[in-house]
Amino acid sequence: MFLYYGPTGAPVENPGEEFMKKIFFQEDEEYWKQGNGESSIEIEEDWESESLVFFYTEPYGFLIMRYPNFLVPFKKGEKIETIEHFVAGAPLYVPSCSYVDRNQAYQIVHHFLTTKTVPDLVEWVELRDIDFQKDMKS
Repeated sequence: MFLYYGPTGAPVENPGEEFMKKIFFQEDEEYWKQGNGESSIEIEEDWESESLVFFYTEPYGFLIMRYPNFLVPFKKGEKIETIEHFVAGAPLYVPSCSYVDRNQAYQIVHHFLTTKTVPDLVEWVELRDIDFQKDMKS
């Protein structure tokens, strides 16, 4: 069984394709700024523990993170900006090179829902391995 946890409201069991298409192609940034500011898809099985956490930020697109390993998409060769996104009221800093467009985001989540694996249409790297906070004041 899969559970979709949106930014607000109760989890949705085994969300269908139309439901997921609406989230990725029709919801705007306001939807993603509600509640805790993120969504997730979790597999509810004893031996399976990976989940996808994702959110949308204008104008960058979707950031998808694989838990528990904190793997994110990585686009090489881009100038990397540090993007601030609020999750549960606290700022989360993420690299701009890890955002994907609506179509890629939907493909990744759809693949995960149908195969319980993530596709290799993007390169996945650990978030901490991306040097993106060099412009942050410490």
